[in-house]
Amino acid sequence: MQRQGHSLIIISLLFVLEDIFWLNLLFFSMLSPFQLYFGELYRIVFILINLGYLLSFVLIRVDFNDVKQLHIPHLIRRNIYKLVITALIVTACMFFLKIAEDVSRLFVLTYFSIACILLTVTQWITRKVLTFTFRRTISKGVILGSGQLAENIFTEMLRNVYNGVVILGFFDDNPKVENKILLGDLEYAKKFILKYGVSNVFCTLPASEEKKISDFIKFAESHVINFHIVPGFNFYGYHHTGAVPNIEYIGQMPVFVLRNIPLSYLHNAFLKRSLDILFSLMAVIILFPLLFPVLSILIKISSPGPIFFKQERTGKRGKTFNCYKFRTMRLSTDADTKQATINDYRKTKIGNFLRRTSLDELPQFYNVLIGNMSLVGPRPHMLTHTYEYSPKVDKYMVRHFVKPGITGLAQVSGYRGETKDIEMMQKRIMTDIYYLENWTWKLDFKIIFKTILLLIKGDEKAY
Repeated sequence: MQRQGHSLIIISLLFVLEDIFWLNLLFFSMLSPFQLYFGELYRIVFILINLGYLLSFVLIRVDFNDVKQLHIPHLIRRNIYKLVITALIVTACMFFLKIAEDVSRLFVLTYFSIACILLTVTQWITRKVLTFTFRRTISKGVILGSGQLAENIFTEMLRNVYNGVVILGFFDDNPKVENKILLGDLEYAKKFILKYGVSNVFCTLPASEEKKISDFIKFAESHVINFHIVPGFNFYGYHHTGAVPNIEYIGQMPVFVLRNIPLSYLHNAFLKRSLDILFSLMAVIILFPLLFPVLSILIKISSPGPIFFKQERTGKRGKTFNCYKFRTMRLSTDADTKQATINDYRKTKIGNFLRRTSLDELPQFYNVLIGNMSLVGPRPHMLTHTYEYSPKVDKYMVRHFVKPGITGLAQVSGYRGETKDIEMMQKRIMTDIYYLENWTWKLDFKIIFKTILLLIKGDEKAY
């Protein structure tokens, strides 16, 4: 679940702006048939309608996430309430301003009558389109536990329209009540999750099952699965996980999410992706035409082989992707298993230069543009590193909750390049996790600035 509360705020704001758009469009389209002029008088009426309608949202508490909003009778009733309040506010203000006698009563009456029909139709269409879109991009979830708390969270998720998760079933070692979609025990849940691509787990197990919960947390993080703790009245303080649980709400139900990941908020993800597209487009349009012809010739002269080096790397949520770089080494059979070392015999002369200046990373702007990398994020590792270190380094896979980057906090903090021992990798992973849990656009710009300084000054680990 991707931070439903913040996404709902954006959706709610868009719904309000949509209503205002149709109300204003209707107002201007009705002036001509009534032979009215948009002068000072009707400018005042126009402003009063907008202010009155916005005030009606304050006076009537509207739950945009309530499933009833998809039913036309509910929409009609709610629009009648809001438009009646708006009409009363507009009328009262017109009398106060002493302009009521000059405004066409037929225009006002017709306007609010048509507005009720127009808003109902447009709201219903928009919500149907939105729910259809959510269902196309919906993620799968399961619930651990089968008691009353599990039933409560399941009911709340059904009631809320835009939570973005469909629950496939419940899992419990000791079910206390009959449950039609109880699929098996906790051990089977792991197999089920991997088989059906489940990305969200909601845990309603009691505190007495701490060992089982802790085991499932390790499983979830090892496979890049969002783990949500649903407490009853007790707070689960899993300090041994290395994370501070973050609270969010599904309806009235509090849910503790094991890790707070700012980039799982819709507005943060949108901002970061916008910056990625902007900067990668600039790089592709400005830098590539200047550097590509020269570098491609030098690479070809330095040794036989392709201009670009393509290698599978581990990306967001553990999915593999092809990472592109300018080729800096001679062709060899161990390219996908062996890291570059300071005096690596495989490197060419032009390759050494490209690595020291980080120009070999330029093709990764293409990876950023197509969306499998970001400008800033944990550096993508070779698949062999993922296989080697994920069982050895605690929380290794947590870094894959966000897209990998061309540069990252670990790289500007001294953990770039060759990892000679497991302690070095552990420090890199902890730095990557700090980044994904404390992301801000300011931190991204700080990392980019530090990267530029290292390029100018020269990084001793750039080899």
